[in-house]
Amino acid sequence: MVDQHARMTLDWTVPPGEMTVINAALNSLMIATRPLPGCVGCVLSTQLGDRAGFHYVEEWRTEADLIHQLRSRRFSKLAHLMEGATERPHIEFTVNGETRGIEYAEEVCGPLGNLS
Repeated sequence: MVDQHARMTLDWTVPPGEMTVINAALNSLMIATRPLPGCVGCVLSTQLGDRAGFHYVEEWRTEADLIHQLRSRRFSKLAHLMEGATERPHIEFTVNGETRGIEYAEEVCGPLGNLS
């Protein structure tokens, strides 16, 4: 059975100087995302050491729900945060069993700077 939910997955490793800012931003994003219509789940996990690793996942009921979020101010803030980071995160979108990269968001929203 193919998972019909749409998912955005973000994996991000950051240097010590960015840990606090990225952690706070992703936690805030997660809290704001969970009650949104169409949100099935939103999870953030962290791994701390010399560098911080963040694994952030949003799962949406349908592709239309995901697209609505990609066009939102909330996603624009996340894209801006990613653009300003020292190291770019790895972002994937899984829709209808197919996994794609940042080009999916660019198809939906237009160019997102130099995230690709």
